Amino acid sequence: MADTNNTNVHINGDWINDTASYFISVIVLQLSIKVPGRVFGMVTNIMSLVTFCRSGLSDGISVCFMALTLSDKLCLLSYLLASILGYLDLEVRVKPYIDLYYVSYIFPFFGLLFYNISTSITVFLAIQKCCCISLPWNFKSYFSKRRCVAAVCCIYLSGFILYVPFTATAFPFVEAFDLTTNSTRLTFAWSAVYLRDVFPVLKSINYISIPFIAEILVLISTVVLATKLKESVKFRDSMSGKTITTRTSGNRYCSPSLLIHSPETSNFSTHSVTPKYKIKNYKAQPMTTKELRATQAVNVVAILFVVSNSPDVIVYLASLLSPKFSAFGLYHNTYKLCIELQDLLHVCNLSVNLFIYLKFNTKFYKTFKALILQSG
Repeated sequence: MADTNNTNVHINGDWINDTASYFISVIVLQLSIKVPGRVFGMVTNIMSLVTFCRSGLSDGISVCFMALTLSDKLCLLSYLLASILGYLDLEVRVKPYIDLYYVSYIFPFFGLLFYNISTSITVFLAIQKCCCISLPWNFKSYFSKRRCVAAVCCIYLSGFILYVPFTATAFPFVEAFDLTTNSTRLTFAWSAVYLRDVFPVLKSINYISIPFIAEILVLISTVVLATKLKESVKFRDSMSGKTITTRTSGNRYCSPSLLIHSPETSNFSTHSVTPKYKIKNYKAQPMTTKELRATQAVNVVAILFVVSNSPDVIVYLASLLSPKFSAFGLYHNTYKLCIELQDLLHVCNLSVNLFIYLKFNTKFYKTFKALILQSG
C-alpha cells in the first residue's frame, strides 16, 4: 500500500513540480478517484460479508474468502478515514483541539496492517489450492475447515502482535502551539526512538520483505496450480472406467497406483492375484464443478494480487537502487505519484472480490440474489 511515512520535501529538479504533484496526487487521485473507490469497495465487501453469513461457511475455502473480505473492508475503511480527516484539515480548514491532519497519519498504519493480513490470506489460499491439486486424495485432511479457521486466526493475531508495538511508539501526542489558529492544540511528533529504531524495521517488513515473499509464493503457487490442474484433470478423466481386482474371483493384474487409493485392494499384492478375485469397475473421482470453480476463483484472486503487488516490488526496488527516486530524493514528486498510482491498483483489487464470488460460487450467487430480491 501507500507509504504512510512520506513527508513533504521541497527539492528542486523533479520533472513534476510541487503544485502539479499536489493537484494530481491529492485532488485527482486521492479525493476524486480513490475516496469514491474505497466507498464502493466497502459497500461490496459488506455485501459479501452478509452473503457469506447467510449462505454459511461449509468449507475451508469459504472461511478463507470471508476472512479475506473482512480484512479488505477494514483496510479500505482505515484509508478512507485517513483521507477524510486529511481533507477536513487541509481543504475545509476544520481545526479542533486535536490536530486532524496528524490523526490522519494513524489510520494508514492500521490500513497497512489489514492489507498485510489480506496478503497473507491470499498466499495461504494459493498454497491451499496448490496442495488441493498436488495432493487431491489428502486435501480434506490437510486443509479441513477447522484448520483453515485456525490458520486465519493465527494470521490475524500475528498481524496485531506485530503492529501494536510499532503504532504505540510512533505517535506520542503532545500539546503544541499552532500559529495558524493562534491556539494550543494536541498533536504529535515522530519520536526519536521510532525514527531511529522502529521505522527502518517497519519499512523493511512492509515494503520489502512481505511484498517480495508474497509475490514469489503466489507466483510459484499459481504456476504449480495451473500445471497440476491440467495433470489432475487428464489423470482423472483417463481413470474413468478402469478395472481393478477385488476379493472374490478372477485373475487380473492391478496397477499399483490404483491399489494405493482403493480401500478394497489395500492388502493385495500387485504382482500376483489368486483366482478367487473378480473384476470390478472403478471410476476415479473427477474434479467436481464446485472444486473447479473454487480453483478458478483462487486463480483470479491470485492473479489480481500479482498485478496489484508487482508495482510495489518494482517501485521499492527502484528506490533502493536509485536513492534520488524516493520520498526524500530529487525525484520525490515522481516517486509520490507512483505510490499513489500503485495504491489505486490496491483499491481496485480490494473492491472487486464480490464479483469474483458471484462468478465462481453458485451458492454465493443464489444467496446474494435472494438477498437482493428480499431487500427489493
